Amino acid sequence: MSVGPVMRVGELTGRERLAAAASATTAATTAMPGCLRRVRVESGGEPVRPPDSRYAREVAERAADQLAPAVLAHSRRCFQWSMAFAGIDELRTDPEQVWAAAMLHDLALGGPDVPGYGCFAAIGGEAAARLVARHRPPADADVVRDAIAVHFHPSEPDEPVARCLHSAVNLDVVGYRLREVDPALVATIEAEHPRDGFREAFSDAMRIETRLRPHSSAAVLWRVGARLPMALNPLAR
Repeated sequence: MSVGPVMRVGELTGRERLAAAASATTAATTAMPGCLRRVRVESGGEPVRPPDSRYAREVAERAADQLAPAVLAHSRRCFQWSMAFAGIDELRTDPEQVWAAAMLHDLALGGPDVPGYGCFAAIGGEAAARLVARHRPPADADVVRDAIAVHFHPSEPDEPVARCLHSAVNLDVVGYRLREVDPALVATIEAEHPRDGFREAFSDAMRIETRLRPHSSAAVLWRVGARLPMALNPLAR
């Protein structure tokens, strides 16, 4: 009796890869008109102050230690977008959990191969959960791990922290749902956390992901043309 290849954690099956590719193509086509407009330059938006507990500080230190400057700025923007979407979508979230998910979601982005893992988000989610577990109950560690693990999936998750992070990453990378966010807040966050070098750093990481973990959501989305909506992101122009 023959045994098929063992799937690694975070990998998609062939059917799931086809579904992800189709979903991503549909989403990109729907969102393209919004990606073609430029952002109005205004000021006065009020960002959310990051939490300042021991837990939150350890999260910030871990992110600063491991992330390249451009990716660290992306993570800080994602916290602000996550909190904005919590309000827009009327989701009840714990800001410290949102902070952990946003700041740690790219810990393994562009990182080396890890035996048994087929997606950078799965690797990063496990690393983040270990940090969270030092401060919070296991259920809270699970929330952060799972939010990070699915942040690059085409479909929107239901759990509030995961949903906020998913929307935030899509906004920051390709500009999706930009029209829903206060333009003044957008201008303030972009000024506080400039995206200098982010497109290049992210593109380099996606090429690594596609080579090392070809059956991941990130690899699938990159192969079906994520470069175009990224290039058209109005936040980057």
